[in-house]
Amino acid sequence: MLVCLALALGTALLYLPALHFGFVNYDDPVYVMDNPHIRSLSWQTLDWCFQPGYASLWHPLTWMSHALDYHLYGLAQPGGHHATSVLLHILSAILLFLVLDRMTNALWRSAIVAALFAWHPLHVESVAWISERKDVLSALFWMLTIWFYIRYVEKQKAESRKQKLFYSLSLFFFALGLMSKPMLVTLPFVLLLLDWWPLRRMQPASPNLNPNPNLNLNPNTIQGSTESRPTVSSPVLLRLLIEKLPFLFLSIIACAMTLKAAGHLVQSSGQIPLTTRLTNALLTYFRYIEKTIWPTGMVAVYPLELHWSPAEVLLAALTILAITVTAVRLWKARPFWLTGWLLYLGIMVPVVGLVWVDAPPMADHYTYLSTIGLFIIICWEGWDIATGWRHGRAIAGTAAAVALAACCSVSHRQLLYWSDSAKLYLHTIDVMPNNSSAHADYAAYLRDIKDLEVARMECDIAIHLSSNYAFAHDVLGGILLLQGDYGHADSELRTALRLDPRRVDVHFPLGIVALKRNQPQEAQAQFLALLATDRFNLRACIGLAEAYDQAGDFDKATATARQAYDMAIALSDTNGAAKSRQLLELYGSHQINHQ
Repeated sequence: MLVCLALALGTALLYLPALHFGFVNYDDPVYVMDNPHIRSLSWQTLDWCFQPGYASLWHPLTWMSHALDYHLYGLAQPGGHHATSVLLHILSAILLFLVLDRMTNALWRSAIVAALFAWHPLHVESVAWISERKDVLSALFWMLTIWFYIRYVEKQKAESRKQKLFYSLSLFFFALGLMSKPMLVTLPFVLLLLDWWPLRRMQPASPNLNPNPNLNLNPNTIQGSTESRPTVSSPVLLRLLIEKLPFLFLSIIACAMTLKAAGHLVQSSGQIPLTTRLTNALLTYFRYIEKTIWPTGMVAVYPLELHWSPAEVLLAALTILAITVTAVRLWKARPFWLTGWLLYLGIMVPVVGLVWVDAPPMADHYTYLSTIGLFIIICWEGWDIATGWRHGRAIAGTAAAVALAACCSVSHRQLLYWSDSAKLYLHTIDVMPNNSSAHADYAAYLRDIKDLEVARMECDIAIHLSSNYAFAHDVLGGILLLQGDYGHADSELRTALRLDPRRVDVHFPLGIVALKRNQPQEAQAQFLALLATDRFNLRACIGLAEAYDQAGDFDKATATARQAYDMAIALSDTNGAAKSRQLLELYGSHQINHQ
């Protein structure tokens, strides 16, 4: 209980400044600020949450959590949104400690792993970024799935009737986890790894080899006697694989829903060669190990690299190979190496670029769960080494305290960068001056606060660094539109759409440009193109009504404005409702004057 209390208080104090942070314009507008679908708690909102497609995602529980926070705090109290994420992070850290301690009976090692998870700088992004709610929410269900799986194994060993209940609860929380973030699709394989160590369910004699019904293995026998070393029995392995089939079935469903929502973002193998994807995955794994051990250079937006230093590729390959060989060689004497290493490699499979999607090539939040595997290796191996020394446990405790204090210090500094958009992007640019993504994102922020000249300069830098970067041309087109340079705005926006036809949101500013240039037919085409992919886009519906009005088609203008008004009421969008009502009154007077 004292460890749980320390984890809760330490994490709360570390993330206390976040309660005074605002939103950032990095995905927060799409997820919360400008998302009309989460503005009410209704059956319509619930139905929308389960529809794939918005923001190219399918995570209904994450949308529900945002809708609940919007209901409780609105946009005026972003600290409430942050508080929810911090609370979820605290609960996950406590559950991680309880899960590890129950499986291994290694209290202090489990506590240090949980503290590293709670306080490591790589995890700041997942907690401090409101849009990354899916990380902290899915992690909680990840932990609960494993917790009830352990309880199922315990009851199975005790031949209790409750084993089916705990198995069902584990499956239930896994389903909730997948509906929070589909990255949890690898969890069935995680459970199989835990069957190997520390649960030791793959022993040839019987899956019930451990007589202790609570699974609390003596820490002195984890690496000690030959009898304690895990081995594998083929019949037992087959039974355990069959046991995972319901979990695997849920993973397949989640993959299908994710592809339905974001399949258009997946790059074909012809566009991104296999060798490129494998090299990128190798370097990604290596760089995350570097940042886990020495957390520096952490930014919100990492640039896409397709040309790498041969020396770094060689170093990455040798490092990954060395750790893999060590884990395999120690698979009996120190099974935590193999479990920890495969946890690290396996959990991140969906996000290392083997399946290439239009997403950041690296992101700190990708490591949120996977680094648990590295923490297990570090803590268990460190304990084994220290116990062979005189005063070894005191030395190990001191080293752990120093490491955790260093993590808290760096995490506090990293946390402050997330206080607002300007600090976030300026920090990224300071660390990586040639990061075109950071310059374009900063330009978008400056555009939103109407600092148009500086925004245009940042866009020019981004395009100079990467001339084919569609988002930079998109932002520049929006800036030129606000400056009244409609001709050049149209050119930049069309360039963005040519470079990336999937950027359907570009149709909206193109429609506005057409309205400004008195081209109502072109405006209608642009707004209709956007509504074809997002039928609940209120801005496009209002724009279409204005385009019909500009063309003199008052009947269609009135009907579309009425549709926009009904949509605004359904979405609880008061500004949209006021705007569409104003248009209805205007078009009514137009019709009278025309008659």
